[in-house]
Amino acid sequence: MDAREHFQKWVVRDYNGFVQSPSDFHLLGNAILSMHASAEWLVLDRRGYDPDVSGNKRREDVRKIRDDLGLADLGVCADALKHVRKGDGVSLSSTGINTNDPTTWKIGDHDLVKVAHQSFATLQKEFQQVS
Repeated sequence: MDAREHFQKWVVRDYNGFVQSPSDFHLLGNAILSMHASAEWLVLDRRGYDPDVSGNKRREDVRKIRDDLGLADLGVCADALKHVRKGDGVSLSSTGINTNDPTTWKIGDHDLVKVAHQSFATLQKEFQQVS
């Protein structure tokens, strides 16, 4: 599977599933997590799927892509969903989310629905350029 196929089979499907059922928090969470992982696929694609790239270099490249694409909010939200808490000092947390109440679908000041829509639009443009 290459980056384009991953985007189509995972990210697009997860995002469209959420769009079709916007009251399903599970689908929103899946969409955010799959979008967050897509930066790693972009790195691998840009490096020609080089099997010898070091883990440190890959992580550095992923961080740069996320920064360049303005996906910081996506990263904060995905990390808080995966790890429950995010941040040093003042922690952002997913523990205040009531999955049955969309008004609580926030992590700190980050509205998860808005983050999902904005991130998908950004990633969709980027993946249109992937060969």
